[in-house]
Formats: sequence, C-alpha cells, structure tokens
Amino acid sequence: MTGLLGWLVQGVELTGAYVLWALETFGNLLLAAVVAAYAAVIALLPGMSDAPAIGHPTWLSWLNWFFPVGALLTILTGALALWLGWLAVRYVLRLVRGI
Repeated sequence: MTGLLGWLVQGVELTGAYVLWALETFGNLLLAAVVAAYAAVIALLPGMSDAPAIGHPTWLSWLNWFFPVGALLTILTGALALWLGWLAVRYVLRLVRGI
C-alpha cells in the first residue's frame, strides 16, 4: 500500500516538471515549424544573378601604385576603430566616476 501511495505522491510532485517539459517541447516544435516555413518560402524564390563586373581604368592602377588606397583604407579603419573604442571607454569611465 505504501508503494502505491509513494508512486502517486511522486507523480503529483513531477506534474510541474511534466508541464514544463510539454511547454518546452511545444516551443521547440513551434520554432522548428517557423524555420521549416521560412526554408520553404526561400526555396520557392528564384536564384539571384551575380553582379556585373565593373572594369577599372588603367590610370586607377597607376594611382594605386603611387598612392596605395587599400593600405590607406586599412589604416583609417584601424584608427576609426581605436577612436570609437576610446570613446566607449571614456563614456564608461565617466559613468563610473559619476557614481
């Protein structure tokens, strides 16, 4: 008799876990359905064509040889990233100082 009573008590105690499991499974199935619907819609769309190749004039190659634009852009991008990082650090330090 106590075995049957213990089995019933454990079933009542686990009801919350079963409800959470059911909600989690439902949420996962719902997300899987959304992803499957998205994949089906994307599969119906036609393929995109490549962008047309745009040639560059010969004077641009000579200008790049005398004045390396790619290296300049790399340096300016790094400087911009450092400056934005400094602004973020300065903002955080001002917040800390104000507390």
